[in-house]
Amino acid sequence: MRRIIAFVIAALMPLPACAAPKTSALYEVQVLVFANHLRRLDGGEHWHQDPNPRIRGLHHALQPSHELPPGSVLLAAENRLANHSRYTILAARSWIQDAVSRHKTRPVLIRSLGHGRLDGVIRVFQWRLLHVSLDLRYHHGGSLGGQGEVSGGSEPVPGESGSPFETTPSSPPVFRLIENRPVALNSVNYFDNPKFGVLVLVTRYKGQDPSRLP
Repeated sequence: MRRIIAFVIAALMPLPACAAPKTSALYEVQVLVFANHLRRLDGGEHWHQDPNPRIRGLHHALQPSHELPPGSVLLAAENRLANHSRYTILAARSWIQDAVSRHKTRPVLIRSLGHGRLDGVIRVFQWRLLHVSLDLRYHHGGSLGGQGEVSGGSEPVPGESGSPFETTPSSPPVFRLIENRPVALNSVNYFDNPKFGVLVLVTRYKGQDPSRLP
């Protein structure tokens, strides 16, 4: 995993890190998701079977339509990873939002285009500090199909993380990344799974383009 982190960081410019301000403001959220094809990265782990890997909030999630903005450090990382045979870009999206409490925050859909191998949601919310909560599933061998949201159960809470997955004898496994943690404003935050990684950058939005709201 250190090889991936070093590879990605080489494409990123340093940004000053700071906690989210307490005053209400708009933020620009940038997300880059990529699969890796490095051998033995999982350390020989055996992925558990989960016959019902549904994602809560998937059907009513907001859908961002904007790519990563020009000049973004994540755009530089996307270009670098896209030119390397060991990585595949799954999703690259950005949007503008405010940072409110978790129960008032709607999830944002993160889905790969074309091949349908990535599906899930991300929430950015204020809970003392700025938090990112994500629930993503990556189908290693093809489309995920039309699985919907869960109708009950609990969502990730601050500090929790895990990785349940689905697999059947006739299809490749579905790798899932569930994590919720505080993040640094103006810094690239890395969430990883043995088969795919997520880069999230949250910055204070100073523009005048409300159409970029998801």
